[in-house]
Amino acid sequence: MHEGFYRLMKNLIILGIDPGSKTTAFGIVDCLNKTFYYDFVRLQNIKNFDDKIHAVFTKTQEVIENYDISEVAIEDVFYSVNIKSSLKLSEIKGAILAAVKNAHINIVHYSTREIKQAISGYGAASKAQLKFIVEKILNTKLDKLPLDVSDAISIALAHCSYKHTTSRIN
Repeated sequence: MHEGFYRLMKNLIILGIDPGSKTTAFGIVDCLNKTFYYDFVRLQNIKNFDDKIHAVFTKTQEVIENYDISEVAIEDVFYSVNIKSSLKLSEIKGAILAAVKNAHINIVHYSTREIKQAISGYGAASKAQLKFIVEKILNTKLDKLPLDVSDAISIALAHCSYKHTTSRIN
C-alpha cells in the first residue's frame, strides 16, 4: 500500500451499524490494524416500541462515547412487503441517526447489496457466507454471537474497503 493510504487510514475507526427491530448490532473496526470490537442490544424482550427506540438511541450514544469513532456506516433499511415492519425499522434507524448526528460524526449509508459485494465479491451472498468471510478477514470466530454482529462488522469492513479504494483513486 502506498504512503497516502496509511495517512488516510491512520486511526480510522469505523462504526458499522446493523439496525434491527429484534437486535441492533454495532461493529467497530480499526481499518489499518483490522482490530475490532462489537456490541449489540437485544430488543425482543422490550414490549413498548418507544422503549425500544430509546434503548437503541442510548446504546448508540454509549458505543460512540466508548470508542474514538471517525465515521459511521449504516445499512439502508430494506423495504419489504410488510410496510409496518419497514416503518418500525425506519424509526429505529432514525434513533441511530439522531445519536450519531448529536456526536457530529459523518454517516455513510450502504445498501445490503453494496456491503455484500464489498466483502464477498458477490452482492447476493448469504448472512452465513458473510460471517465466514468476516471471521477469515479478522482471524476470529463469532460463533456464539447473533448474525447481526457479523453483519455490523461487515458494514464497517465494507466502508474500510470503500475508503481504501477511494484513496487509491485519488
